[in-house]
Amino acid sequence: MPRNQSEASNQLELYKLITEKQRIKQELVFIDQRKVILTKRLSTLQGQIDATDNNIKHFRNSESPVARPKIFFETNNYKAFDIEY
Repeated sequence: MPRNQSEASNQLELYKLITEKQRIKQELVFIDQRKVILTKRLSTLQGQIDATDNNIKHFRNSESPVARPKIFFETNNYKAFDIEY
């Protein structure tokens, strides 16, 4: 059964709406900050991946073919996945 409309009930509804609006704005600011942090981390990781890949290629080229172990995978084919349990 719906409540009777009164000034007090409308003020309460207004308070709830304003509170939710403030919470959502704060959450959006947090998400923006988190996005900046994650983008920087991705950039750092890409640099580390490239450097490591270059090191691998350097070692492949500098070692003699006899001493080189068999390579079972290529470095540009790495893919990650999540497993939820």
